[in-house]
Amino acid sequence: MDARVRRPHHAPVRVLPHVKKLDGALGDFIVRVTCPCGTSRYIEPEAVARLVGRKVTLAALATRMRCSQCGKKVAEVVAVARPRPRGGGRRE
Repeated sequence: MDARVRRPHHAPVRVLPHVKKLDGALGDFIVRVTCPCGTSRYIEPEAVARLVGRKVTLAALATRMRCSQCGKKVAEVVAVARPRPRGGGRRE
């Protein structure tokens, strides 16, 4: 019972499997980079595109990125949906 179950640190978000390149879906997504050590980062696609170009695929991007915590190659780079604002509604 002392074996701990390892859960991801990121909140459940909607992964967009149809987005393959940084210029896909008109850039209306966020790039999530996840490492085997459990570290996860969210990066704006425009920031990554300035460094590697807009035509690069997410699979090719995964081979170039390293974890900021442990220094290993990252395991996963996926596109996730932007969070929507909650609550508020219309005020009159």
